[in-house]
Amino acid sequence: MPLVLHMHNISRVFETPRGALTILQDVNLRVMSGNAVAIRGPSGCGKSTLLYLAGTLDQPTSGLIEILGENPWRLSSSRLASFRNQHIGFIFQDHQLLPQCSVLENVLLPTLAGFGSEGNVRQRAHALLERVGLKDRLHYRPGRLSGGERQRVAVCRALIHQPSLLLADEPTGNLDPVTAEEIGNLLLEVAAEHDTALLCVTHS
Repeated sequence: MPLVLHMHNISRVFETPRGALTILQDVNLRVMSGNAVAIRGPSGCGKSTLLYLAGTLDQPTSGLIEILGENPWRLSSSRLASFRNQHIGFIFQDHQLLPQCSVLENVLLPTLAGFGSEGNVRQRAHALLERVGLKDRLHYRPGRLSGGERQRVAVCRALIHQPSLLLADEPTGNLDPVTAEEIGNLLLEVAAEHDTALLCVTHS
């Protein structure tokens, strides 16, 4: 089973007017292909910081991060953007859908960056939306969807490039318990189906 994410002795320190603030210290984490890992903890304990590091949105103060055996910080900014787009999918608590775009357009957004998307992405988007029960909502705007439906769209958007690493930041935090359980099960199912490494942080 391939190693997708490897964090070795990761620390993240922020400089503040009152001095250095250590958010993460000597973190070690390995996530394999097809595995799902949940990191639980209260608000403010550094969960989101860890996820941003895993997603190459932030750089560690010390330590080594490898994704698919690659140290992303050795890449140029353009190559890093391409690497992130192709290999990492993000799901956020507030879904971050564009209100002026349809469901289908929101799912296709990551393919517009021009990083050599393979195959028929529109067909894949249709298949993903059908998989999550939204085939009749393709042309709806997010404002017409329920919270759970919007989060399903966010899941499809994160999977459009068939990423090796799927990162979820409090993906059920704004949902009622029944819908939250449905989304949680959906994440586990789609990650297993696509042999994706899933890393989720949550206080739930």
